[in-house]
Order: sequence, then structure tokens, then C-alpha cells
Amino acid sequence: MDMSTLMVRKRQTKVQSMRGDSSSTPGQDERPSFQLTMLRAFLLPGACRDVYVLKDIQGYTLPEVANVLGISKDEVTKHLRRARREMQTS
Repeated sequence: MDMSTLMVRKRQTKVQSMRGDSSSTPGQDERPSFQLTMLRAFLLPGACRDVYVLKDIQGYTLPEVANVLGISKDEVTKHLRRARREMQTS
């Protein structure tokens, strides 16, 4: 198995655990919560949204996010902090 396959499986597992999936289909109680989280994430400002989705939802590491978006790790940290603060208050 190559590294890209392992990373995809890791991210799928993380998303399933965020949904509360113990099987392939989420229960009725977990799905609205996950959908609400995704909706709130997509209402974030551009860079904050991109960083939050890649890091906290899809499970990328800080260096991976910085590389994908073409920004420094410090900027990733700054946008992630802002996004998490906004997610808590909304």
C-alpha cells in the first residue's frame, strides 16, 4: 500500500469519527451535527475556511496545509486560530 492510500484512509477514518460513525452509515442524531459543523465552516472567511477544512475536517498536517495553500506555517496557524475562535462563537 502506498502513502497516498494510507493518507486517504486516515482522513476517511477521521471524518467518520467526527460524524460519530461506528458503521458505514451515520445515525440520525450525528448527521445534523456534522452537517451544521460543515455549514458553519463554509461560512468562514476564505483563508480561514480553507485552512479549517483541510486541517480539522480532512486531517491534513500543518506543513501539508501550508504546502497545499502555498502559505507559511505561521499563516496557517493564524488562520486556524481565527477559524476555531469563529466556530466556537457561531
